[in-house]
Amino acid sequence: MRKNICNIFLLSLLTCFLFGETKIGYIDSQIILTQYEDVRQVQVELEKEQKKLQSEYEKKLISLDSLKNTYETGSIILSDKKKQEMIGEINLKEKEIQNWQLQYFGPEGELYKMQNTLMSPILKVIDKAISNIGKELGYDYIFDAASGGIVYALDAHNLTEDILNELKKLNTDESDNQ
Repeated sequence: MRKNICNIFLLSLLTCFLFGETKIGYIDSQIILTQYEDVRQVQVELEKEQKKLQSEYEKKLISLDSLKNTYETGSIILSDKKKQEMIGEINLKEKEIQNWQLQYFGPEGELYKMQNTLMSPILKVIDKAISNIGKELGYDYIFDAASGGIVYALDAHNLTEDILNELKKLNTDESDNQ
């Protein structure tokens, strides 16, 4: 499936080369992201937040270690009931730490959300700059060298609707044959 889409895209590019002057450019998004000052400011802010959260995490680990040490040193003289209570506390504390880690550092955690919130307007500005340059300099396509994807294309080269219509036609033909 993916190979077919790539073939269609390459065929359309080849057609453009044969029948007209196609102008293709590229960018390196990694360089843009490392050199654009607004991105640097976001990174500094994120690093501050990460350090703050890391410090809080380390305090939680120290508290857990202290609880474990208390259990280990007192286990000789503690009753079975008290031992079970302390093991329960330790397990609860470990679970709390794991949940806290996910809440702040997980894939959908607060740090990730903060990054998306801060980067979203910057990425819109970058997209607008790419689009402006593409239009101003007459590019048909602009690729991202870092990811290999198209970051700008003339709408005239957009085959999405054609592909969707073809898929509908293929689905109709397929259901008629059944």
